[in-house]
Amino acid sequence: MSSNFNILRWSFLGAGLFYGAYHRRNLQCEAEQQAEAKKLKEEQKLIKQAKAEYAKLNPPKAAPVTSGAINWEDPNLDIGKALESLVQKLD
Repeated sequence: MSSNFNILRWSFLGAGLFYGAYHRRNLQCEAEQQAEAKKLKEEQKLIKQAKAEYAKLNPPKAAPVTSGAINWEDPNLDIGKALESLVQKLD
């Protein structure tokens, strides 16, 4: 009877060690995933803040409103677009 008891006792000990290692590994993987998710959220938050700050410092330039008249003395005039608009007005 004592040999059966010893076999059972050592079997439980081995099973407990394997279960403990398996459980620890699962907990460790979960903690790493949570840390990675937290890091990703923080990076996204920083990116969003940087985009807001950039938008504040560099507002988008408004497209020139054309009321039909073309300013030929404008140094930023795109002659191709100006001529296309004139042709479209003729049609």
